[in-house]
Amino acid sequence: MWSLFKISLILLILATPASAANLNNDAALADLTSAKVIFDINVDKPNLLLLRLKFIDKTYRQLQGFGVTPEFVLAFRGKASRYVTLGEDYVHPDELAQKRQVEDWIKQFKKSGMALEQCAMAAELQRIEFDEFLPQIEVVANGYISMIGYQNKGYALVPMD
Repeated sequence: MWSLFKISLILLILATPASAANLNNDAALADLTSAKVIFDINVDKPNLLLLRLKFIDKTYRQLQGFGVTPEFVLAFRGKASRYVTLGEDYVHPDELAQKRQVEDWIKQFKKSGMALEQCAMAAELQRIEFDEFLPQIEVVANGYISMIGYQNKGYALVPMD
């Protein structure tokens, strides 16, 4: 004998989309030709930072796929700053492999035309010399001012921890 629970479960499974292929963002993207976004990247765990960078890349590619031109600014601050440096002295030796992956993402993002910024105040707090940052990244005086300025220019702020 079928219980109400079993019938409800079957109906729920049948109502669940089978794949992401049917998913879209039509309402959000209606009449949108470009998307201006600033990502506030303040992640201090390398695996989480890599996941966030992967999501940024996926978002960029999905926007393009939906016919929207992405204009992205990646703003690094806090302990995330340690992973966008030239040297290996700013991270724990166990994190070097992830740091190299972050560097690869930075190179790819720059090639895609994204703007990459590093907050000088965060660098000072982390005791990182300005010339120690990857060459793809511009050190700015104050990351908060950048976020304020970009938002006033119509960029959406996406916090990343």
